[in-house]
Amino acid sequence: MKATPHARALAWLIDFLDRYWGLVGVAVVVTLEVAVFAPRGMVEWIVGAGIVGAALIVGWLAGRSG
Repeated sequence: MKATPHARALAWLIDFLDRYWGLVGVAVVVTLEVAVFAPRGMVEWIVGAGIVGAALIVGWLAGRSG
């Protein structure tokens, strides 16, 4: 399966942010990615993105420790 240009760019951005600014970078990217597609006034989308970002951080930490 070949990655789309958007997926490759997003993967590069996540890698860059993770390398230089830590796990907060991953949470920020996920939050922004969802917030961009959220209809105006839909705070739930942004809150949900924060939860997804936190889940990614916890999963990443669990993978590194094991």
